[in-house]
Amino acid sequence: MAQEIDKIPVKDLQTRYKIGRTALYDRIKHANIETNKEGTRSFISGRQLEELDRLNNHLERGGTFEDFEALLTEEFTEDSQETISLDSSPNSSPNSSPNVHRTGSWEAEREALEVLIDAIASGIERANINRMQPLSPIEYMQQLKIAAQEQWLLTTSEVRELIKVKPHTRKGEDTYRRGSWLFVKSGKIGRETAWRVEQEQGTGNRE
Repeated sequence: MAQEIDKIPVKDLQTRYKIGRTALYDRIKHANIETNKEGTRSFISGRQLEELDRLNNHLERGGTFEDFEALLTEEFTEDSQETISLDSSPNSSPNSSPNVHRTGSWEAEREALEVLIDAIASGIERANINRMQPLSPIEYMQQLKIAAQEQWLLTTSEVRELIKVKPHTRKGEDTYRRGSWLFVKSGKIGRETAWRVEQEQGTGNRE
């Protein structure tokens, strides 16, 4: 087989087909394409690109992976990791077809799995960052001001989320002070203490 000298970076295929990395590696797997690597970069040949284009057209016409017939199934290249083992057991029929064990797609499957794991980890990390990221002083003060004006009752966890400190009182007292804000115990909300928010006199908006 003549060696193909054209190299198409795999990373460029996401833009070509307007899909994510996981979806791209799914297509590479179902098209029986073995990518070639140089360092950390992966490439495909022009013939492999034609096969991916054919698969893309098939999917756009409403087809599925299951009813797509790959043309590169029997293609063996210099860099392929596919192996064939023949069943030579005494009980096998002379006319039986050899068992073909194909490992060439494992690399694509492994890469697709790594991409999926990275995506899940990134999503969890972003969620944790968003949850842990503190409000700016102006933002949490605005929310406290609204709660005071509307006479809302906040739970202990809600107050802690705003001021980043769990409100508490000394024995015999029912008010917790934080800066210019007062948090007054006002019964219960579920299993948590309810707090009424008040702003100390003389600390309101000034012209």
